[in-house]
Amino acid sequence: MLRNVAVVIALCLGSGVVALAADKVKLKQGPPVSGTITQMSSEEVVVEQGPLVKKLPVNEITAVEYDEEPPELNNLVRNAYEDARFSDALTAVSKIDDSKIVRPEILQDLAFYKAASMARLALGGSGSPQDAGRLLAAFESKGSGNYHYLEVCQLLGDLLVAAGKLENAGKYYDKLAKSAFPEYRLNAGVRLARAFESQKQFDKAIEKYDEVIGDSADSKEAVSQKLAATCGKASALAATGKVDEAVKMVEEVIGKADAGDLELHARAYNALGSSYRSAGKKKEALIAYLHTDLLFAGFPEQHAEALAALSTLWAEADKLDRANEAKKTLKDRYPGSRWAQGK
Repeated sequence: MLRNVAVVIALCLGSGVVALAADKVKLKQGPPVSGTITQMSSEEVVVEQGPLVKKLPVNEITAVEYDEEPPELNNLVRNAYEDARFSDALTAVSKIDDSKIVRPEILQDLAFYKAASMARLALGGSGSPQDAGRLLAAFESKGSGNYHYLEVCQLLGDLLVAAGKLENAGKYYDKLAKSAFPEYRLNAGVRLARAFESQKQFDKAIEKYDEVIGDSADSKEAVSQKLAATCGKASALAATGKVDEAVKMVEEVIGKADAGDLELHARAYNALGSSYRSAGKKKEALIAYLHTDLLFAGFPEQHAEALAALSTLWAEADKLDRANEAKKTLKDRYPGSRWAQGK
């Protein structure tokens, strides 16, 4: 009898746990915050824990899990996206049946991960930029009350830059720049400068990079953006013939960059390779680009750039097998990238 009562109590308690299941906000630092999400914007997520109310800034959040969401959304979609496995994330999100989902935030999450995964793939040289852009634009038009909003603006800007539509891209980068968080403002500046650089408007690019470098923000994220701007400025300087200055700047970036900031290292070594190529130092350029190819291949844009350079440099060094291997890898992995298309 007592054992049966204990079982019933345990089942009741178990049911209570399920009934009280909560939303969960994962943070960049510290344990997740669980409770009921009562408000959300592009700047913060508000969580209620009984009488306690916590306002969590978006720049501290890595992801949000919602009560009663499909388990595949977190187990397959979010995990794949956070690991940069965008093809896996897109496949997983496409298999989720949303016909019975009523909570708007869950539907928005599904829409975001589908659109963002398509955009990341397109920027990496595979998939349709137009399809990704349409989905992102639809999200942006009604998603300013969502914590994904700023990332959507960034991706839209990046897609438009890749399409050569700098003026339209600037409109979305401006929305990013208006954020209350300095790192978002600086990120917008860096991306706009890169857009000018991609169109060979080097003076405008250097001016925008200098704005970022001279900003007073000093958080870890802000410093990372400033180093990215320094790296970009070096690349622009090398393109205008100031090679020695550029090489020195990039070497300083590599020395200062956080060991875990792998994308910054990839950009830095590509900038170093570009600088050495401008100086006619082909051996040094090869070594720099090989760093990106061998150590930072997880970043499609930078890897594609490195492979394009290596295919030429290996050919100039009479290493045709290596040149053809680099060219084949470029076309196989990033067929739609501007580097594979020789733009």
